[in-house]
Formats: sequence, structure tokens, C-alpha cells
Amino acid sequence: MSRRAWIELILLAALWGAVYPLIDVALRELSPAVVVLGRVLLACVLLVPLALSSGALADIWRRPKQIIETILVQSTIPLLLLTYGQQYVPSGIAGILVGAQPLFVSMLAYRYAPDERPQGWMGATGVAIGFVGLILLFGVDLRGGRLALLGGTLVLVAALCYAAGAIMIHRRHANAPPLGVATSAMLVTSTAMIAPASLTLPVQLPQTSVLAAMMLLGIVCTGMTLVLFYTLIARNGPARAALAFYLSPAFAVIFGTVFLREQLTPTTIVGLGAIITGCLLAAQRTDKSAA
Repeated sequence: MSRRAWIELILLAALWGAVYPLIDVALRELSPAVVVLGRVLLACVLLVPLALSSGALADIWRRPKQIIETILVQSTIPLLLLTYGQQYVPSGIAGILVGAQPLFVSMLAYRYAPDERPQGWMGATGVAIGFVGLILLFGVDLRGGRLALLGGTLVLVAALCYAAGAIMIHRRHANAPPLGVATSAMLVTSTAMIAPASLTLPVQLPQTSVLAAMMLLGIVCTGMTLVLFYTLIARNGPARAALAFYLSPAFAVIFGTVFLREQLTPTTIVGLGAIITGCLLAAQRTDKSAA
């Protein structure tokens, strides 16, 4: 890849990693439902005009039931679970747990997406290593009480939903414009969150730091990152663009440690390394054309 592509890739990973500390800041004065609604609404401000001008929504919404079902699994439910879970776990741990999504994709692929199954002993070893990392995190870093375990479980289920949603997109919307899928996710989630968020609106205007966190979370770390991600896919291919996903948990840990003074334990480092290594091994594919 070119130097520009690497810079964009690292920037994308950093912005994805910044999501978790920003959620932590927003939750200081806002409910999880309000945080999710604010995040997706702000992303819509950026994404909807782009999707409309490019005609990216027309084909997807010819099958509204399918896209709504997919979005509820891939976006709405995991965003809620992640945000509720982050009330009880550090942002760095949340980033690592969500980073386990490729492990769940590999597991689900055995049943629902044969072409995405882990390949041979290397793929199986990757899944095993990744789950060792998860066990370490739950057994050591999240053993501080029931709320910590609850929060970790919610975040991990969010990762499972992201994985299931990815499989659904692969099976149902493989030919749909990625920008259309991303914009639809923000629109459907916004609609679904209006009612629950309206029940927990703050009684007074949040502090400037909370508002700034919400603006960055919605516009920059959600809307702009989706545009950058799909730009990288178009320029460099999906496999290289996906490298940002594997790097983002490390940035989540770094940001949480530096800006939120979260404790960085040896178990966190080992768990992070195990999960990233496991995901990379599980994602290896055999090039059938090379023979």
C-alpha cells in the first residue's frame, strides 16, 4: 500500500479505538439510550446526503423487511448492548471485547457462511487462541463483581450481534452499495431509538465535555469513519481495509489508559494480543486460484 493508504488506515483504527473512551465520557451525564440516539443521528447528518446523492439507498430498500431485520441485529441491538455494558467496564476492555467479533464470525461461518470458515489447523488454532484471551479478560480483569461481569457479557454479546449482522449482510446484501448499508443502519437505529431515548432525556444541558464527546462520537468516529472505511475498501480492497479493525482495540486501550487513567494490567495486554492474533489467524483464507 502507499504511504497515504497506511496513514488513512492508522487514522481509521485510531478513530474506531476512540469510540470507547468517548462513550465513557458521554455516559457521565447521558443515559445509554440517549448516547446511542445522539451518535446515530449525528452520523446521519453526514451520511444521508452522500447516500442520496449517489443513489446508494434505492436498491436496498426494495426489500425493506430484510434490511430492517439485518440492521436491528447488526447495528441497533449491539450499539445498545455496548453502551449499556460500558457503564460497568473500562473503555479499553470494551474495545478489546468488541475486537473479538471476527472470532464469532468464524464460528457462525461454520453453519451459515461456508466460504468464510476458518481454514485448516491455523484457523482452528486462531479461534482457540482468541477464546483464551477472552477467558483471561473475564477471569482476571472482570472479576471485580457482578456488575463488571454483566457489563463484560453485554459487550461480548454486542460483538456476537455484530458478527451475526456481518453474516446477514454477506448473505442478503452482498451486492448492495456499502454506503447504502451504513446509512440504512444509522436511519433504522435512529428511528428505533427515538422512543426509549425520549424517556431518559437529561433535565439540564450536559457539560461542554459531554457535548463535545457526543459530537466527536457521532460525526467523526461514526459518520466520517464509515466514509473513510469504504474509501479504503474502494482503493485498496476489503482485506487491507479490514486491518484497521484489528488495530483499533490497541488504540482503545491506549486512549483509555492515557486520557481516562484506566489501569493497564498484564492480563489486558496478553488478552489483547491473544484476541488480535486469534482473529488474524482465523481470518486467513486459502487462495484457491493459486495452483
